[in-house]
Amino acid sequence: MSIGRVPSSRASARAHRTGAAPATATGSLVDRFRPRSESVAAWVLFALTSVAVVATVVFTAVVPQRSSAGSVITFVLCGMIAVLSCCLVALRRPPGLLWAAYPFLAVVLLVVVDVITGDASTTAQVFFFFPVLYAGAQLRRSAVVPVLAAAAIGDAVVTLTASTTARAWADLAFVVIVLTTSAAILVVAGERNDRLIAQLERQAAVDPLTGLTTRRVLDAAMQSALEGAGDESGTALILLDVDHFKSINDEHGHPAGDAVLRQLAGVLLAHSRRDDLVSRLGGDEIALLLPACPLPTAEQRAVEVLEAVRRHRFDVGAHSMAAVRGAAAVLEVTLSIGVAHVATGAGDLRSLYAAADAALYDAKRGGRDQVVTAPTAAATDLPAPDRRSPSTGRSRSGPPGAPAHCRQAVPVAPGAEA
Repeated sequence: MSIGRVPSSRASARAHRTGAAPATATGSLVDRFRPRSESVAAWVLFALTSVAVVATVVFTAVVPQRSSAGSVITFVLCGMIAVLSCCLVALRRPPGLLWAAYPFLAVVLLVVVDVITGDASTTAQVFFFFPVLYAGAQLRRSAVVPVLAAAAIGDAVVTLTASTTARAWADLAFVVIVLTTSAAILVVAGERNDRLIAQLERQAAVDPLTGLTTRRVLDAAMQSALEGAGDESGTALILLDVDHFKSINDEHGHPAGDAVLRQLAGVLLAHSRRDDLVSRLGGDEIALLLPACPLPTAEQRAVEVLEAVRRHRFDVGAHSMAAVRGAAAVLEVTLSIGVAHVATGAGDLRSLYAAADAALYDAKRGGRDQVVTAPTAAATDLPAPDRRSPSTGRSRSGPPGAPAHCRQAVPVAPGAEA
C-alpha cells in the first residue's frame, strides 16, 4: 500500500492467475472487450438487440422472401442472439468470452441474414451501426477498432455479394465512412469521460492540503484489514491531534496552521512504513492505519511519531501574521495520540474508531503530549498494566514474531512509494 496515496484496488483487478503464459495472454485479450460498466452495457446490448430482432422478424414476416428456409433460418438466428442478450442482463457477472464474442457474433448473424434474404438495401446495412455504437460507447479504443473492422467487412460482404457495380462500391464507402466517424466520436467522448471520472476519484481520495488520503480511502482499507486481509497480528489504528491547534490559527493565522499541517504530514510520511496508510480525517486530526501489526509495536510506533514531532521545528515564517510583529516564526508542536488495536476478524470499523477516539481524548484530558492506548482484550495479555505512555516518550519494542514491516524502522522519504 502506498503511503499517503490511494492504494491499488486489487479486488477489482481482472488479472487471470492460471500460471500458464498462453492462458494469461488469452485472458488479457478477452478482458479487453469487457465494457466500462457491465450493467449499463448489458442493457444497451439488450435494447439494441431487441430493436434489431423485432425489426428483422417483422420485415421477414411481412415482406415475401425468396425461400421459406431462409425465413426459418432468420427466425432461428434472431432467437439465438435474443437469448444471448437476455443472458447478459440476467447473469450477475457474464464471462469475459461472452462479452468478447457478442459484437462479432452479431455482425456474423447480420451477414448471414442479409445474404440469405438477398437484402443489401440501406434498411439492411443500417443494423451494422449497432455493434459499432455499442463498442464506441462502452469499450476502450483497443476493442473498438476490431469491432469496427468486423462491421465494415460484414457490410462489404453483404453489399458486394448482391452487386459489384460502381454504385455498390459507393454505398459501401459511404457506410464505412459513417461507421468510422461515429466510432471515433464515441471513443473520444468515452475517453474524455474516463479522464473526468479518474480525476474525480483522485480528488475524492486525496486531501488537497496535505496530500494524505481521505477518510473514504481509510475506511475501505480498514474494512479490508478487519475482514482478514492482514494476518494474525491484527490491525492497529492511531489517531492523533495537534495540541492547541486553535491557538496556532488564532495567533499566526490560518495559512500558518495550514503550513503546520503540511509539514506534519511530511513528518508522518517520513516515519511510516510500506504498508501503513496515513489519512487526514478533517481539521488537525490524522489517522495512521497499521495493518498486520501487533499492539506493542503499534504503541512503539505511536511513541516514535510523538518524539519525531517534538524534535521537528515547524517553520511558518512565510505564513505567520505574528511574524511581522516580531514573534517567533518557528513553532514547537506536540501531539495527543490514541492507539487502538483489534485482532483480525474480531472487530468492526465503528468499534475500532470509537476505541482510538476515546484513547485520543484520554490523552488530551491527561495533559496532552502523550500516547494513550485503548483497553482491549488483546491488551490484557501484555505484562505492562499501564497503557499510557508518558510525555517522556517511553518506547515499547515489538515482539520477536512481529511482521518485518512493523519491527524494522526504515523511514521512507515523504511522498515516496516503496
